[in-house]
Amino acid sequence: MQNRNTPQDPPRSQRLPAAVPALMFAVSVVGSNGLALSPILADVARTFASTPLTVSTAISAYGAATAASAFLLAARIDRWGIRRALLTAMTVLIAALLLSAVAPHWSVLTVAQALAGGAAGVILPAAYGSASLVAAAGQETRALGRVISGWSVSLVAGVPLSALISDAVGWRATYGVLALCAALALAALRALPERRNTDAAPPRLSRLLAPLSYRDVPALLLGCLAFSAAFYGVYAFLADHVRTLLALTAGQVGFIAFAYGAGFLLAGLAGAPLIERLGPRRALPLALAAIALVYLALLPAAHALAAVLALAVLWGAASQLSLNLLVLLLSRARPDARGAVLGLNTCTTYLGASVGTAVAGTLYTHAGFARLALAAAAVVALAALMLHWRLNGRHAGERRAAA
Repeated sequence: MQNRNTPQDPPRSQRLPAAVPALMFAVSVVGSNGLALSPILADVARTFASTPLTVSTAISAYGAATAASAFLLAARIDRWGIRRALLTAMTVLIAALLLSAVAPHWSVLTVAQALAGGAAGVILPAAYGSASLVAAAGQETRALGRVISGWSVSLVAGVPLSALISDAVGWRATYGVLALCAALALAALRALPERRNTDAAPPRLSRLLAPLSYRDVPALLLGCLAFSAAFYGVYAFLADHVRTLLALTAGQVGFIAFAYGAGFLLAGLAGAPLIERLGPRRALPLALAAIALVYLALLPAAHALAAVLALAVLWGAASQLSLNLLVLLLSRARPDARGAVLGLNTCTTYLGASVGTAVAGTLYTHAGFARLALAAAAVVALAALMLHWRLNGRHAGERRAAA
């Protein structure tokens, strides 16, 4: 590993206060863009004289591009240099956001969001890797936790504010503001140190797919695929469904993301004791089962915004626990290949986002939100049952005892 820090570089402990918030802000910008289109879907469709289903193609394109980028490019970050990769991808994201803001047609918006997804697939792993680089010795886990909390910032503040900006100025201003935020993040990230491994072997397809042969990893990745496909499918069209039923503005339904983010944040702060008491193998199927119940409960709750917001808090809490447990169990599956396993997890997550949004769009348009929610609940419930059998069944216990 070649570290290009110069003797004039400040000590790590001095860099932490400035670098970690910058990385967290970059993650929050990526998260805000990835989730911003749902509350303003109807407004964007109206501008292009199109339908929410057509415009939702941009969400699918974003997910597919992020998955492809995470799979094909993230493994090359060490060879490029982590700082160089992060700054280059942030520059591409700024261009994609500006193109989104001025898009004359929904197809151009789709291309712009695909470009943003390609950048996100590099920004996220580079930001997570930079967290350990700038942290003081012994504070790597704490620094990474703060950087990941940028997702909570995007849910609690980024998405609701984007929706309010859309109401006040227009949806194009939303992407303009996000581009400005990305530019500020880029300026702050220039102070990061560089780390490059010029000796790293070029990644091969066989090595990238090797985690599929590890014990429990295929089942956990299937669970991740089901979780992400259901989440992005429901999230993409829930706001439009509630707006149609209750005649609300984008700013008002933007608070659904705020409530989800609040539950996500609360579970992150208070969920550890529950996981420790139950154990991750038992807690994961239960968390997924809770999400399936939330999707079912959304059917009657959609007629009252307060009920939707209450359920969104529970949804966010159960989602945070599910995500943490999936990552925890995947990282334990093969500690000596944790990077490859988690890289495949990122790819699976955004593949689910792309496929889930595409399928959900068809269901929502031709069968209504009720069928969409029922399908999402069924997919997540099946994943919960599969993981319970795989992780806690008699044969699973025998495998662990023999390991």
